Amino acid sequence: MTVRFDDSLPILARVITEDLGADQLRAGVVVRDATGRLAFFSGDPLGDETVKQLSARLRDALGPYARTDRVIAGASDFGAAGVLHDTSVQTLVVENRIVQLLDRRLIGADWLRAPAPAAPAPPRFVFASLKGGVGRSTALSVTAAHLAAAGRRVLAIDLDLEAPGLGTMLLDTKTVPEFGLIDALVENGLAPLDDVFLADLIGPSALPDRRGKIDVIPAFGRRSLDNPADILAKISRAYLEDVREDGTIATFVDKIRTLVDYYSGIGRYDAILVDARAGLHETTAAAVMGLGAEVLLFGTNEPQTFDAYSALFAHLLRFVGWTEPRPEWWDRITLVQGRTMDAESHKDFGEKCRALIAKLRHGAPTISPATAVPLPAAPFRDVPWDDEVRDEDLVLDEGLSLREPVPVLDDDRFRLFQPLRRDDLLSEQVYMSSYGLFLERIGEAFSAGEEDSV
Repeated sequence: MTVRFDDSLPILARVITEDLGADQLRAGVVVRDATGRLAFFSGDPLGDETVKQLSARLRDALGPYARTDRVIAGASDFGAAGVLHDTSVQTLVVENRIVQLLDRRLIGADWLRAPAPAAPAPPRFVFASLKGGVGRSTALSVTAAHLAAAGRRVLAIDLDLEAPGLGTMLLDTKTVPEFGLIDALVENGLAPLDDVFLADLIGPSALPDRRGKIDVIPAFGRRSLDNPADILAKISRAYLEDVREDGTIATFVDKIRTLVDYYSGIGRYDAILVDARAGLHETTAAAVMGLGAEVLLFGTNEPQTFDAYSALFAHLLRFVGWTEPRPEWWDRITLVQGRTMDAESHKDFGEKCRALIAKLRHGAPTISPATAVPLPAAPFRDVPWDDEVRDEDLVLDEGLSLREPVPVLDDDRFRLFQPLRRDDLLSEQVYMSSYGLFLERIGEAFSAGEEDSV
């Protein structure tokens, strides 16, 4: 049988368990290199004959997925100590066996970093999705307008370099700044960014009648729009790691977090809204994992959404200890059902989300709700929701609960939404019918932050 990527780690785990025992497997570290090939570093010294026999067996079992230089090493062998004590090792469960994995990647390494702790004020909100066309950027625009109408100062950042749209939605040709986020990522690789350059990344939104303000960092500034032939050349460099003056490496997560930290610290904003790129790209890791933000993860009630959710949450659950309490970052993730048709569709969406997390966590779709969750049977516009239902009433086995997803009601008026042309839709009486529950969740984050600061 030909060995494929998905087969390789279980095969190695079985062979090591059969030859050395489950305790040795648990105490050692599996290294997966950039091509996907595997090697095992034992936590104990190994004799020459054991290494010889086990190497032959692993190469035979793994085929092309066995490391060609050495596939097995003991704790006293050259280089083993560094592997065994590497802080980026992840603990996995593979076929009911505990496996320590060191996953070395050329790209996608930011996904291996544990989610950042909650950032200090002002609150940060990441609008993310795993596919396009789910209303993510529209929801960000509505949120920005809603907060500004309440007198808050908002900074909106377009992190989608390859399919940008936020600048077009919130800026007109007169207010586009000289530079965009793509320029910051390119220029930072050559020299530190000064305050003048960072100010030139910001354009004021032209949305009218706001008591607060909306500033925007678009993906592309005026320089890029005037020289479109250079955009692809900039994109190819924006994702590169930067080498700092002290010799350390700044990955994409580090660069984005530094920028957001800067604008958070200058005291000009009450909220920072980040429009993340759709999908599971490296830039998604920066937004979802690296900013210490409230993550609003949009999806629709269709199979593609749950396939993508499965990939994302299976990865995130690797950072949740199997015997440890739920981490605080778990409660900063809110699933948002975009383009919701009715209450029945939202009920089905919520059940699928909870079943998915339960299956990924425990291997079977078993959920233990503390109470039944009342959901209206009629359309959202016609039925009041029960505000007494608490997030903690939804409990998965071993206490890993999932917050109740938030619906955004489908409304044809907001399809292909251009707020500068249809600012009438940004009347509270209009958008609250679709975005009311979503904006309540946004408000909860502000309330929690104010309580923490007391």
